[in-house]
Amino acid sequence: MAPLHNLPSGLRIFLIYLAVIAVILVGGFGMTTTPVYAQEAGSQTITFSRDSAVVREAFQLNLTSQVPGGAIRYTTNGALPDANSTVYAGALPIDKSTIIRAQVFKDGAPVGDVYTKSYLVVSYDQTIPVMSIVADWNDLNTLHAFPEERGKEWERPINLEYFAPGGAVQFNVKAGVRIHGNFSRIYSPKKSYRLYFSKSYGGPGNLEYPLFPDSPVTKFDKLVLRAGFQDTFFHRGIPGLSDKHLSARYINDQVVRNLHRDMGQPIAHGTWVLLYLNGEFWGLYNLTERIDQQFLRSYSDKDSEWNIIAKESGWENGVWYNREEVKEGDYIGWEENQNWVGSADFSVPGNLGVLQNRVDMENVFSYLFLEAYVQNLDWPDSNWTIYRRMDPGAKGNEGKWRMMVWDAEMALGSVDGGFKNDINTLERAYSPHDSITRILEKPFIKNCWLKVQFWQRAREYLGVENTTNRPANEVGQLSKERVKAEILKQAEIVRPFIDLEAQRWAPDMGVANFDHSVQQALNFVDERQDVILNHLDNMRNQTFTQCQ
Repeated sequence: MAPLHNLPSGLRIFLIYLAVIAVILVGGFGMTTTPVYAQEAGSQTITFSRDSAVVREAFQLNLTSQVPGGAIRYTTNGALPDANSTVYAGALPIDKSTIIRAQVFKDGAPVGDVYTKSYLVVSYDQTIPVMSIVADWNDLNTLHAFPEERGKEWERPINLEYFAPGGAVQFNVKAGVRIHGNFSRIYSPKKSYRLYFSKSYGGPGNLEYPLFPDSPVTKFDKLVLRAGFQDTFFHRGIPGLSDKHLSARYINDQVVRNLHRDMGQPIAHGTWVLLYLNGEFWGLYNLTERIDQQFLRSYSDKDSEWNIIAKESGWENGVWYNREEVKEGDYIGWEENQNWVGSADFSVPGNLGVLQNRVDMENVFSYLFLEAYVQNLDWPDSNWTIYRRMDPGAKGNEGKWRMMVWDAEMALGSVDGGFKNDINTLERAYSPHDSITRILEKPFIKNCWLKVQFWQRAREYLGVENTTNRPANEVGQLSKERVKAEILKQAEIVRPFIDLEAQRWAPDMGVANFDHSVQQALNFVDERQDVILNHLDNMRNQTFTQCQ
């Protein structure tokens, strides 16, 4: 039977009515005919001979009830055990990936907690973390069957475990999961997921664990498991977009986010994991922070208030959309800023100073040039995020509008079924194309000084000059050597698992395709610098006005 929350409301009410009548017939509320045994705080009702683990060899698992007269009942399909589940009668052979959900029952009633353990038997060297999601397949299948649906009502309870490289479990918590993403919700068989940590699931609330080595934050209320739709082998079968899988390398977005980090800017940190659903290998995923108010608070003051606005496209209720959307706060401040930029005369030096007080120009320069340099073809008409702290406690640049990289999958030369390095995405960075790019478009028309500053800063990012004598860590972040080093670093991490990913989602692809695409990215970097330098010179000397 389908989960109750998936049934039509009328049928749901009728079933609840029947359940109430049944309770009354057997003795009324609070007067059950069988005892309910409550687990004492901190007590343990079942001991396992081995904790959850990622292992290379089979073993025997023993369970022991700590409740006198109690019997252990268990499942292996992700469902919660009940009074009809299999009774544990002896050692269980773990010779393949197996999920155990076990609970003690006495006189037909459950005693204490449900224990969930993942035993993942693998043939690979586990050099990156593994995550195991355990849930009732009815719940998971419901999410997969209705991927367009959003909101709390489309969140389902899960058990989540995390295994460090080498296989030792690091945490085992209760959480919630939703489908994440936009275009991929409909067209990708491998979904992205959003994880929610809340006391409502019986857990401690926020997850506390150092997931990201390059971040000081260790407490999370949400995380995202990114499948990387447009940079993967399984992106195919879409009219006009069917060949992206031929240039897939999986790492583009993580590379671009890390480049922005190296440019001294805030990012949503990420790492690589292998995901299992109910013991079934589900693929290579990029685990990241989610950009929202709690995320920004974790890097600032815990009670700070933020405006966050994002430009996204996708499917919602069967309708395609492309819009700017308020994620946190309101639209008033951003709209006011855009109206001011549109009306200000930037030939007046004082107005440039006002712009610099409204917008973090170093952040804007770095973000817009980075997106142009990596040739992100799914931008700026989509996939951008802006944010600003709104409360009086803002420090430094927190009170200015800033931009953050998100979803740069179509970058580093990737195009449908091939490779290009000469697309002038720099023109998009200062065009009337979108509201974020209009921050530079109008000022560039009237203020040659600002345009030259952008031109000069971009050349510093590329490492071809340092006329302002900046410290070494503030120049060269987009030099050929550093960009290629980041590409190779991420490729080395995921390469051992590319064939495993391909076997799950695209059996006709494999590591040879991956290697070819990574080499294309390296070629892109070797060739892109001269291309973008030419685009920069054209911008300075030919666009709108002549600047010397």
